[in-house]
Amino acid sequence: MTDTLTLATARTIADRVLAAAADTGVTLSVVVVDAHGADILTLRMDGAADFTPYVARQKARSAVLMRSDSGHLEGLQADYPGLLPLISDGAGFRVTSLAGGLVLMRDDVVHGAVAASGAHPDVDVACASAGRSAWAG
Repeated sequence: MTDTLTLATARTIADRVLAAAADTGVTLSVVVVDAHGADILTLRMDGAADFTPYVARQKARSAVLMRSDSGHLEGLQADYPGLLPLISDGAGFRVTSLAGGLVLMRDDVVHGAVAASGAHPDVDVACASAGRSAWAG
C-alpha cells in the first residue's frame, strides 16, 4: 500500500475496520482523515449510534494534530487538565484523549489517521488497528 491516502486506500482501511467490527460482533463508525485532518471517508455501520461518526472524527483529527494515537493523550490530559481545551480552541475542533484514533505515520511523517467509535475503547482500538495494518501492509 502506498503512503498516499487516496479514497481507494481509505476504503481499504475502512473495510478492514468494518470486518474486524463484524468479527467482534460490534457496530461502529469509522473515519479516515488525511494529514490535515480532513475527512476522506466516513462510514457508519447499520445499528451504530448516530453520534459515533462525530466521535470517530474527533479521535482521528486528534491523532493527526498531536502526532500520536488519541488514547495516548490520556496521560497528557491527566497531567495538564487545562491543556487539551486550550489546544481545542486553537485547533477549531474538540481534541480528545478517547482511545480509538490511530495516526498513520511513516518515517516521522503523518499521512493521516483512522478512527473507530461505537464499542468499548479497547475494541475501537483493535478495530482501528486492523485498518492501520491494511495501510502499513
